[in-house]
Amino acid sequence: MTNTPNHPKPGPFPPRPRWRHDSARVARWLLLLLLSPLSGTCDVLPGVEVLARDHAHELAGKRVGILTNPTGVTRELKSTIDVIRSLPQVRVVRLFSPEHGLRGQHYAGDKVSENLDPVSRLPVVSLYGATRKPTPEMLEGLDMVIYDIQDVGHRTYTYVSTLTYLMEACEEAGVAVWVLDRPDPMGGHLTGGPMLDPDLESFIGIHPVPQVYGMTPGEWAQMIRAERTPEIDLRVITMDGWRRGMNFGALGWVWIPTSQHIPHWETSYFYAMTGTLGELHRLSNGVGTPSPFELIGASWLEPVEFASRLNALNLPGVIFRPTSFKPRYAFGTGELLHGVQIHISDHAKVNPAQVASALSAELIRAAPEQDLFDALDNGNGQASMFLKALGDRSLAEKLARNEPVAFEGESSESLDAFRENRVKYLLYK
Repeated sequence: MTNTPNHPKPGPFPPRPRWRHDSARVARWLLLLLLSPLSGTCDVLPGVEVLARDHAHELAGKRVGILTNPTGVTRELKSTIDVIRSLPQVRVVRLFSPEHGLRGQHYAGDKVSENLDPVSRLPVVSLYGATRKPTPEMLEGLDMVIYDIQDVGHRTYTYVSTLTYLMEACEEAGVAVWVLDRPDPMGGHLTGGPMLDPDLESFIGIHPVPQVYGMTPGEWAQMIRAERTPEIDLRVITMDGWRRGMNFGALGWVWIPTSQHIPHWETSYFYAMTGTLGELHRLSNGVGTPSPFELIGASWLEPVEFASRLNALNLPGVIFRPTSFKPRYAFGTGELLHGVQIHISDHAKVNPAQVASALSAELIRAAPEQDLFDALDNGNGQASMFLKALGDRSLAEKLARNEPVAFEGESSESLDAFRENRVKYLLYK
């Protein structure tokens, strides 16, 4: 039965003494006070709130497009679309949507066809459908496009590719781009994984950076302006209070899933560990289970031995637990698979690129007869997707020969060059 203001839910019977109400209230406040310094929360404002607080007057009279998705919200979960529409003398002309759609309803890789937002009733242009780079017609009548999307900090995640294409199109059309900045959920200090070979550039690898590049969307935009779109009118509305090394869990914000398989902020770490291996479609990385990207499993793996091999490496910040599971969809649907679940014991110490490298090497050592990577050189189908996601052709060739080589997680000439170059684009200390 639904309670209404006229029919309040009855209290306990017999009623508790008044002192018990007061003492319970005091106890709750004391608990909050005690826990608050331990929780790591802080007053960090996302770019959208800084925009509304400090820059609303600069948008007066502007015709605006907004590229966003469900992650574009204030800390109180008010949509960026509604925030900008409420600013005085601002006309929101149209919306743009990335992969997964404006409201996040589409599965990974699904072509998105959207024409009208059912919530705001504004026209929508999909940038993950018939075209991925806005055409001049899509930008017609706009003074600027405002970008506000939470990212996960990994090269293969397509939101920064959409931002890159947006900047290229807006430079050509003379339309300004404003990026409302958001944190790298892994803290913005981690860099590693294979660098991208120029000939493997694709929508899951749009720019020559390592897989884990350690930049916010605003910092990414700074890099793209310097290296690809020098004439663009770019403005980054920085966060207020965010510091490098502060992961999403330190913010006290609600995590809005960036896509259906990134349900928690911690999943960003696991995606960096196993997302590329999943592109092989020859083992499961947990997609189709309640723990996407936290698992590695196959019918032929021996879980206790595999976990023991991985734990013997003493990788910082992670523990591997033997397990078995049945995916409900994706690779291995309905099949009993065996392997490990990855548990992060220390977010400050874990190196996702190092874990990804270890997983690949130990999979080869555990079952070389499976030839997991033997089809990488044919340039077709899923092998091609893995190659593009990996980004390093020479590394792929070694894996195809069952050589358990290390990814570029610690140091390499190209990775060191990126790290040195990256510094000039950073907006936060």
